[in-house]
Amino acid sequence: MQSKARIAKHPLHPMLIVIPAGAFVTTLVFDVVYVITGVPVWWEATMPLLLVGIVGGLLAAIPGLVDLVAVVPKQNATRIGVAHMLLNVLVVALFAWNASLRWAVEVPPAPNRISTGFWLSLIGVAVLAVSGWLGWKMVYEYHVAVLEHPEARDVRGEERLRGAAD
Repeated sequence: MQSKARIAKHPLHPMLIVIPAGAFVTTLVFDVVYVITGVPVWWEATMPLLLVGIVGGLLAAIPGLVDLVAVVPKQNATRIGVAHMLLNVLVVALFAWNASLRWAVEVPPAPNRISTGFWLSLIGVAVLAVSGWLGWKMVYEYHVAVLEHPEARDVRGEERLRGAAD
């Protein structure tokens, strides 16, 4: 069933999630580079990334919630959709906590020690990966927000089913 939050038949939620996902993953990458190199610019560069990720995540949640309410129940993927949403809320909360910790200090942590911010980035990206897997599960297995082309048919699958029935 087609997404209810769309532009020209293209669902908005999958288009918008790349912004926060990219920002959060890049935050973790910059944290790793900072721990390895000790160059403060890598830690400082996470500040705008966190802001972009948090705001982007909240914006992506709007069309996601529209589809969760309007499309997901019709595709029998409600449990997966709710889990996907809750995990994404957790991700944004983890990175908001991460941002608040970083903005509260004036200097980066010692580069040879792994900070709480690093752990929050690592856990946040791990939870994001699980949430992303659930999101794609809804698309690939349940066809949530997918516009089925009337000519698109699995001819081989239909032939296999007919052969198995004979």
